[in-house]
Amino acid sequence: MGPMHSNEMSVGAAPVSVMIVEAHATIHELLAQFLAASPNFTVVAEAANADEALRLAAEHRPQVVVLEWVLANGTGLKFLREGLGGARPPRVLVFSGTTTDRAVREALSNGAKGYLESPANFSEFAEAMRALADGKVYLSAEVAKAVHRMSGRSEPAAMDAILSARELAVLKDLAEGCSSREIGVRLGISVRTVGNHRAKIAQKTGLGTVAQLTLHAVRLGLVDGPVARRESNGELAGT
Repeated sequence: MGPMHSNEMSVGAAPVSVMIVEAHATIHELLAQFLAASPNFTVVAEAANADEALRLAAEHRPQVVVLEWVLANGTGLKFLREGLGGARPPRVLVFSGTTTDRAVREALSNGAKGYLESPANFSEFAEAMRALADGKVYLSAEVAKAVHRMSGRSEPAAMDAILSARELAVLKDLAEGCSSREIGVRLGISVRTVGNHRAKIAQKTGLGTVAQLTLHAVRLGLVDGPVARRESNGELAGT
C-alpha cells in the first residue's frame, strides 16, 4: 500500500470514528449496537437521510461513514457528491440491499471506498469496516459480480494486459477513489501525466469506467477483493 491519505487510519490505534446513515430503525440499531461493542470503532453520529448526514458529517468529521443507498427522497449519491470535500473526507462503505448495476456504478464512481450488500453476516461487515479503516477498498462478492457485468468483458481479456509499475500505481489509486489531483500528489506527477497514464491503462485493458477499473484492480490484487466464504448465521437484517 502506498503513502496514506491524511484521512486514513489504522485499526488498533485510537478508535475509528463512524457515522451511520440508515433510514430503517431496526438495521440502524443493529449496526449501532455492533459497532458500540467493538473497541476499534466509536459511533459519533447517526442520520436517517442525506441532508442530515451532510450536516452531521461537517460537525463530527467521522473517519468512516456506513451509508444506506436508498434513503428518503433519494439515494446516497447526494452524500457522496457533497460530503467528500475538504482535506479529510470520510471513507464511505455503502451497506445496502440494493446492488443494482446503476447503484454500484454511481457509488464507486463518486468516491465510495466499499460496497457490501445486506443482509450480511457480522464477520463480513467487520472485515469491510477494517478494510476501510486501513485505507483499503472492499467489494463484497455480489458487488464484484455487478462490476464484472458492467465490464462487458471476460476476465482473461483484461488480465492479458501488461501494465507498467507506474500504471499499476495509478490504477490502484483510481480504484481507491482518488481524484487525478490526489494521484498526482501521491505519485509526484502532474495531473496531465496522470491522465496520460489512465489513457494508456484504458487502451491496454479496454476498461474505461471507474467501476471497471476497480474490479480489474481487485483481480490484480492491488486492493482488497470480495470475501468468498459466508457464514450461515449471525446475519444483519436486510432491507
